[in-house]
Amino acid sequence: MNSQTTFEFDSAYDEGSSPGFGDFVSMAELGELGQLPPTLVRASAGTGKTYQLTARLLRILFQGAAPESILATTFTRKAASEILQRVLLTLAQAADADNDEALERLREQVKIPSLPRSVTLQLLSRLMQNIHRLRVCTLDSLFTQLARSFPFELGLPLAWRLLDEIEEIWTRERAVDTLIVNLDRPKVTSLLSMLGKGEVKRSIAREVLRVVSLAYNQQRLCDASVWDQLTVPNAPESAEMTRAAGHFLQAQPPQKTVLAKLQLFGDALQSRQVSSLEQDTLLINYVRSLKTHEEVKFGRSKLPEGLEESLDVAYRAVKTEVLSLLRAQNQATGEVLEAYDYYLQQNRQSARALAFDDVAIRLSATFKRLDDAALASRMDGSIEHVLLDEFQDTSPVQWSVLRYFAARSARREQAASENARINNSFFCVGDTKQAIYGWRGGVAEIFDTVADEVEGVEEVQQNVSFRSSPVVLDVVTETFQNLQRHSIVSGSTEDDPAKKASYMAAAVSKFAREFPTHTTAKTSLPGYVRIETSMAPEEPEGESAATTSAKSCCCQSAAILIESIHRRFPERTIGVLTRTNIAVAELIYHLSHSDLSVSQEGGNPLTDSATVEVVLSALMMVDHPGDGRWFFHVSNTPLKSLFDREIGSDKLTAGTAASWLRRQIEHDGLTPAIARLGATLTPVAGDNDTLRLRQLTQLALDYELRGYTRLRDFVRLVREKRVERPQAAKIRVMTVHQAKGLEFDAVVLPELDAALTQQSGGCIADRPRAGDPPRALSRYLSSKSWYLLPETWQRAFGQQAAGEITEALCLLYVAMTRARQALHIVIPPQDNSKFDKKTAASLIYHALQIEADPKLPESVLYEVGQPDWAATAAEQPEFAETVAVPKRRLQLRPLPPVPRRNRRV
Repeated sequence: MNSQTTFEFDSAYDEGSSPGFGDFVSMAELGELGQLPPTLVRASAGTGKTYQLTARLLRILFQGAAPESILATTFTRKAASEILQRVLLTLAQAADADNDEALERLREQVKIPSLPRSVTLQLLSRLMQNIHRLRVCTLDSLFTQLARSFPFELGLPLAWRLLDEIEEIWTRERAVDTLIVNLDRPKVTSLLSMLGKGEVKRSIAREVLRVVSLAYNQQRLCDASVWDQLTVPNAPESAEMTRAAGHFLQAQPPQKTVLAKLQLFGDALQSRQVSSLEQDTLLINYVRSLKTHEEVKFGRSKLPEGLEESLDVAYRAVKTEVLSLLRAQNQATGEVLEAYDYYLQQNRQSARALAFDDVAIRLSATFKRLDDAALASRMDGSIEHVLLDEFQDTSPVQWSVLRYFAARSARREQAASENARINNSFFCVGDTKQAIYGWRGGVAEIFDTVADEVEGVEEVQQNVSFRSSPVVLDVVTETFQNLQRHSIVSGSTEDDPAKKASYMAAAVSKFAREFPTHTTAKTSLPGYVRIETSMAPEEPEGESAATTSAKSCCCQSAAILIESIHRRFPERTIGVLTRTNIAVAELIYHLSHSDLSVSQEGGNPLTDSATVEVVLSALMMVDHPGDGRWFFHVSNTPLKSLFDREIGSDKLTAGTAASWLRRQIEHDGLTPAIARLGATLTPVAGDNDTLRLRQLTQLALDYELRGYTRLRDFVRLVREKRVERPQAAKIRVMTVHQAKGLEFDAVVLPELDAALTQQSGGCIADRPRAGDPPRALSRYLSSKSWYLLPETWQRAFGQQAAGEITEALCLLYVAMTRARQALHIVIPPQDNSKFDKKTAASLIYHALQIEADPKLPESVLYEVGQPDWAATAAEQPEFAETVAVPKRRLQLRPLPPVPRRNRRV
């Protein structure tokens, strides 16, 4: 830019325009500032996704874009507020006349070397005046705004609102109850029998709710016909089965095991009870022999000659039987879900309350019929610049709406003047290695399709971390690039579409093959990684007891380690990440005995307070005065003094106490009644219990404002809804999902010995491509029975299994990359030295080629880096000179002695 360029400013602001840097300086002088090509950024953990998105947003604003023409979306309110805060703070600091360093940082960030401070100040002023028109929001907020802009097109009820998670559960249950009441009893029995493959469950409502939770979100993207796409072959003729049964029964092999097996096949065919052969090894071997053209064997034993035809009859009979049951189950599922959807939408429409998915699906259907003019007029301006954050967690329904904005913002509309610039821009950032919300509908593969669906997208890789120490990143890279060292990959040598292990091995190999080498900009930052075993269980009673005790020991050893780190480095933050909320609760319990200040992300139900339980017992007493449990509880607490004073101790009974409290609720309302009960308990309550009582009162107020009155439902709400304690602490315990986007000086991972994936048991979708609605749906079939499915369905089931293992690897990656300087992994002592389980701990053990024996308790298996990692590089100049710390295969050594009070399990 010419150094003699003059900048002119107009203090007056015209509401209809939004001048920016492009209005102050000619585009010829700006060079290529106006050229913002559609960009897709693949950003690994800690590489500055928010920084890049903020830089793009600032460039767009400096270019002269109106605030209402910009849309920036992310997945959490915290992330959205962080983006907006960074924009405003960056401009404010750069506009400060005494902060030349901030101005230089802004110039470097937006790539405008000659950016004057006065332009920054003017942009900040204009942005603050129009902050309400700048859309930096979550997808939930965006879709709600869109829905309120098109209420009639979407068929929304007047004064509608969004349901919270607890209310959504209630509406589902009411829809199931309505469905069961309106169906004839024989119809209900028949449907339930088909849903359970011939087995009628005891609880009708529970079984229907289970089906709804497994398949409803997939079903509503299409019509019920997708459940009737499974082809079932014809069964063998009865004469064929009788003849085959005779061949099996007459065979006389020399081996007793083979003879018993053939007798089993003969009896099953003769009695027509072939379902017992569904997962038989001999039948599976026969099917595989058809592909390999090898001789059929049972173990190492050969079969008598001439049985191939009889085996084929048995195979066709079993296949027909199993697929017929599966098709009946699918058809029943589709029928139940169709009826359930009808009653659910009726209930929600009458209550004027919708779930977020309802809004997204209606928008998806409506956006196909909208034009640009209609959208711009309803949304107070045309959206020309789109910035999408955490795109790997986008669901197909969400993308169907965002695709419209993405395609429009990527259009290159060239103005007529010589110094014209591009008005529209598209920016998308994400990381498929951090796709951990598949259970919520996210499809990471959509991220890979953006380049095909958005014209002219340029892809950018970001693998240089601005968060972690090189020691931590070296371990992360070595782990994920060497996953194939585990038996989950090396043990699967064949590519069989009917074998689940083949898909899992392919998914792990693909993840390792595509994993980039991570580097860091903080090359002199000290780091430390340690893997150790926990204390051993004491006196296990039976197999299940030993397993539970091992988990408890692991949590307790982790708590001791956390306390040690905190005592040594009290100013450093520690993140304790688990896979389950159960482990979070157990760790909180252990840490609470160490007098440490600990916060829990996501919160707990208010029932973790004894005083709240007392209030709930009083409310339950009102609803059930004849149940003596509630009155017994209340009469043994300080609330008794309140009832004695208001009723009289000589007249106090469960009936009189319930009647008095009921009158209070009817006269004053639920919230004042609870506040009065809480005021009686507060003098004897601690700080935490007092806080929980205040939160209970707020929950009651929200409950009443929504028009609810039933005490039983309020008690259930309190027992189920998670409420956070507003507490700042150096130690934070949470699940890995809740840790997404966070970072800590030290991370402790105490729950890596659980199975990588759980039994699916859900709904399998056959899609033409990622992000498309399913063309066929099926209920789950055990992996041992996949050989009976058509190959198309084998691959659909396999892709589901591959997706589950990939998400498990993403979860491990997110957990390990939250650490800035220290990473501690605690695992239980193992049963054998091979340690070849399908767990995250086993993957790490083999990927790092650890040689120490994992059977020994309280032992260090692996250690690398600086144990005194909290010291700065200036305090440790030798570390700056030796960035690559050699990995040491350590001799086993015991952990420091543990006080007996902490050794108790």
